[in-house]
Amino acid sequence: MKISIVTDELSADPETAFELGLEWGVSHFELRGVYDQRVPRLAAHVRQRLVRAIRSLDVTITAISPGLFKIPFPASAPQHSNLGWMGAGFHRSWADLRGLLDDHRQNLLPEALDFAQEVGASHLIAFSFHRDGAPAGPAPQALVDVIASATERAADRGMTLLIETEEGHWANTGETSSALARRINHPALGINWDPANACIDGDTPYPDGYASVRPFVQNVHFKDVHVAVDGAWTIVEEGDVDWRGQIAALVADHYTGAIAIEPHLSPSVASTRNALERLKVLIKDAQP
Repeated sequence: MKISIVTDELSADPETAFELGLEWGVSHFELRGVYDQRVPRLAAHVRQRLVRAIRSLDVTITAISPGLFKIPFPASAPQHSNLGWMGAGFHRSWADLRGLLDDHRQNLLPEALDFAQEVGASHLIAFSFHRDGAPAGPAPQALVDVIASATERAADRGMTLLIETEEGHWANTGETSSALARRINHPALGINWDPANACIDGDTPYPDGYASVRPFVQNVHFKDVHVAVDGAWTIVEEGDVDWRGQIAALVADHYTGAIAIEPHLSPSVASTRNALERLKVLIKDAQP
């Protein structure tokens, strides 16, 4: 397996993140935020500087996370009301969501694929849409079709689309993430397994969640959470995720993807370095 760092967890300046990571022996990175922007929608001079840094420092970008489909999924039609003014409001809200979905499908997705190709990333992280209060149950077929179409477009570019396990989304646990992946059933679709996110929505990420999602995991986010303390992020191994068991399982499964350090803690440099050292120990302890 490869250790990577989500650059904006370490520094808003990716070049600084690259340099620090290299000092610590890490040469793989995941891109999300760059200064006050999110990939791929960067100012031209910021994008040029980023690409120069990647090439000059000879780092590897394992994945990019543009926030694709991290939005509510619109209903097939606006909510009806006999009150004219209320119905008009429902229609405006529905139209806004449709417009946002169209932007993600028609603009953000191809922009992200172009950017991933430019920085040499083979994995594009996407989300599964906010549940937005929807009751438990399978994701709507129209939503599945959107993600399936995005997967096809990624495959056409030689890339893999990874659905991140995210609280409040249709793929929010190991079980719901694997169910979505099985419905789409495409070799270019995988899961960005985030045990802490799954934990927030009631999953026992290891062993239960991982048992479901195991065949699809191609990227892992490394952080921890105290669910009982309003979902507060915490130091790895001091929260609710059984990271020792999870890392041991990944080692036993001969996992070859990346484990991306994403502590969500301040100060950023110290917390990232601490997470890195803890991850190294867990990997070492898991060796047969």
